[in-house]
Amino acid sequence: MRVFGARIDDTALGGALDLMLELPEPVENPALMAAQRAAAVSRAMRGRKVDALLCAPNLERLPIHEIAFKEGQLL
Repeated sequence: MRVFGARIDDTALGGALDLMLELPEPVENPALMAAQRAAAVSRAMRGRKVDALLCAPNLERLPIHEIAFKEGQLL
């Protein structure tokens, strides 16, 4: 899992926590999985807004994935 975007900087205010989940297996329902993961992390963080991005072998790789790989930090 990688965190990327504005929340990499702990001193920055506001914004959602952007997470990229790297999965080794194909994902059957990526929208549902991303929503479930984001909701679970949000609950654990007392309601902080969380955006989850999935990276899996069967999913199209978009420019946002490249940003997450280049600028993101592994958790």
